[in-house]
Order: sequence, then structure tokens, then C-alpha cells
Amino acid sequence: MSFSSKIQKYFTNLFISIVEGEDSYRLFCKVLKNNKLLKKFDKTFDIAPNDEKLDSAIEDYIVSLQEKYNTVYIALLLNSMGQGSIKGTHDKDFQKFSVHSNSVKAVKFKSWSSYVSYIDINWIQKTYKYIGLDFVYSPFVILYNLLSAYKLKHNLTLYILNQEASITIGIFKGDTLCFGAFYKVDNNVKLSVSMDIDDWEDEKEDNSASMVELDNLDSEKLLSSDELSELTALDDELGDGKFSDLKDEDNLDNLSSSESEDLGIEDLELYGRDLDVFQFLQKVLGEYYKNDIYESDFIENAIIFDGYDIGEEMIGRIEDDLMLNLEIHKIDIAEVVCDLSVKEAYGEV
Repeated sequence: MSFSSKIQKYFTNLFISIVEGEDSYRLFCKVLKNNKLLKKFDKTFDIAPNDEKLDSAIEDYIVSLQEKYNTVYIALLLNSMGQGSIKGTHDKDFQKFSVHSNSVKAVKFKSWSSYVSYIDINWIQKTYKYIGLDFVYSPFVILYNLLSAYKLKHNLTLYILNQEASITIGIFKGDTLCFGAFYKVDNNVKLSVSMDIDDWEDEKEDNSASMVELDNLDSEKLLSSDELSELTALDDELGDGKFSDLKDEDNLDNLSSSESEDLGIEDLELYGRDLDVFQFLQKVLGEYYKNDIYESDFIENAIIFDGYDIGEEMIGRIEDDLMLNLEIHKIDIAEVVCDLSVKEAYGEV
């Protein structure tokens, strides 16, 4: 812990986390002094039709808080498609999963890496330039911190972070990532899946990906317009990646409808979001078990960190149809992100 971090605890600090839902932003705030909680509060804002620019109401609210408190830290939970995760930390590992290491910012853990495209970094920097960001967290980093806090299991386990607008999946054996996937939930139940590789420019908000944490965005590493054009060309090369079958929307639509017929009348009990999530879990497990790129083994246990609402019928289907022993922990995802930013600011992680 640095001297400044140690001293900072004794002043009044405001921590704000920003989490995007299906149609709104939630801002969760904590005020601390002497490392003690003085108060906490939250506020929700509708997402503006033009999501390339942060709504002025959000900016004005945060600016008013910045004027009220001397020190304000702002943390964002990453919700875009240009993120992913791989097993391994070397360039050859990125190549194995068809990820261009020079087009992403990577954070390397002990035996796996999480990454985000520079295109997404530029988008975040542009969207939040007026208020500024101190921390940007991938949902995969949040998931990893949660599974560590709840006593990491040494056997192969499927972990799920359930949010209103997305789910994040990590298959871990101990602290080693074996598989990761991120999916933006579609209440219209049109399945569109991609894992580990994506066309990061053309597939901005189109449903799915995979694992990252970016703290203290480095403006020196942001791309110029010429570099962005080069990345666009690189994106075209990703079309021959490992998951071309999953990316074929026509095949997915056919698969989705035929599987719904095969599942039978009880599927009427799952609809909308639950059905969408359940179908995605089926695809994830199928991909993990059948694709030789993964060193797969049979998964018996699953843990859900539930930041939204998992229905009883959904729980039953996961346990019975997917043959998983299920454990559920209710969480407030916005508060989890806020608490992690506190630890970061105080040098405790």
C-alpha cells in the first residue's frame, strides 16, 4: 500500500459505481471516512436513445457530487462486446484463440488472461470524458473476485454472474480459467452467440463474448483514427476463427427453434429471459465439451452469483436437464463493484 493510499483513508471519500441494465443506468454510491461507512445511496437513470453519448442528466448528477465531495472515485462495469478471456498469458495463447494481442489491452493473471479491444477503450474514454473514470472492471474480474471471496472450489466448477442485461460465465478449476463467455440477454429470445473472438467493431451490442479489468485508463494507449482503421482490417481476419458454426445466425435460429420443439411442453414454463439464458447455457456446455481447443472434463457443480432474479423453474431446469448441483448466492452487483473500487483506491488488492 502506498503512503498516499494509507493517508487517503482518513479523508472523506465518495465512491460511485456505474452499472448498465437493460434500459437504465444504476449509480451506487458510498461515502467513507476513516475507512468507515458514513452513508450509501443510489440513483437510476434511463438510457438515452443515443447510447454513444452519456445522458446529460447523469453527467450533471455526478458533477454535483464531485462539487460536494473533495475526493470522488468513479468505477464502471464494462458491458460491451469487445472483451474476452483465454487460458494462458503468452502471445502464442492469444494466437491459439485467434486474438490479435496487439489490438487488445490484456490483464494477465497467474494462468489466464482477460482482455478488451482498444476500440472499446476509445469508446469508453469518449463516452465518459466529461466526468472521467478511475476504474473500469470486466464482469469476469468481478466474477473472479466473487468466487475467491466465497472460498474458491478446487474441483471443476461452472460460475455464473447473473445481471439484468447479461450473464457472465467462467469455468474454473481452482484459480485456473478453463472457459469464459459473456452474453447480453435478449428478451426476444433470438440466440446469437460468440465466444472468445468477435468482430469488435461491427458487433457492438449484438449479444455475446467472453473475460477484464482496466484500471486507470491510459490515454497514451488510446488509438488514433488511422490505427482504428488498421484494427478494422484486422477484424476481417477473425472471420475464420474457431467458432464459425456458432456465429452463423441462420444455423442458430434453426437450432434454437428445433431444440425448443425437442424440449417439450414443459418449455412453456420457461419464457423470455429465462428461456434465452437456458438456451445459452446449453450452447456453452456443448461448446466446452465438444471443442478440442478446450481441455474439458465433466462439470458437476455450478454456482450462481445472482444480481437479478433466477426463477424457480429456471433453477429446476439447470439442475435436472443440465445435471448440475446448483448453489446460489444473492448479490448486489453495483455494490460489489463499488466495494472493489474502495479496495483498489486504498491499495488493498
